[in-house]
Amino acid sequence: MLTEEIISFFNSVSIMALGTADSKGTPNVSAIASKKIIDANTILTIDTFHNKTIENILENDKVSLAMWRDSEGYQIKGKAKYHTEGDFFEKAKEWILELKPKKIVKGVLEISITDIYYLTPNYELAGKSI
Repeated sequence: MLTEEIISFFNSVSIMALGTADSKGTPNVSAIASKKIIDANTILTIDTFHNKTIENILENDKVSLAMWRDSEGYQIKGKAKYHTEGDFFEKAKEWILELKPKKIVKGVLEISITDIYYLTPNYELAGKSI
C-alpha cells in the first residue's frame, strides 16, 4: 500500500498525529515521533506516554495517522495491535534503543494499513484515496 513517495515523506516528517477512539466513539489524538515502516503494509510506533491511546486501542483497534508538511500530507488508516512482549516487541525495542538509548518502551503498536488518503488541501487531491 505504501508507495516510495509516501515512504520518503513518512521518513522526512519528525512528528505525526495518531488518532484513536474508544468503544463509544470518543476521540483522542496523540503525537508520534518514534515510528518506523516495517513493510509496505505495516508501521510500528513506540509507546512511552500513550495511556489513553492504548486504552482506546484495546477497546477499538481502528486508528488513523496524519502527517503533513506545508501544503502536502497523507492520512493512513489501519488496525492496531498492542505488544508488550514477544518477538515483534523485542525487535522494535532493540531498534529504538539503538537510536535513543534512554527511551522508555512500555509497548509497541503494530499498525496494519487498510487505507491511505491525501491530506493535500486542493480540490483535486483532498480526501482522495491512494
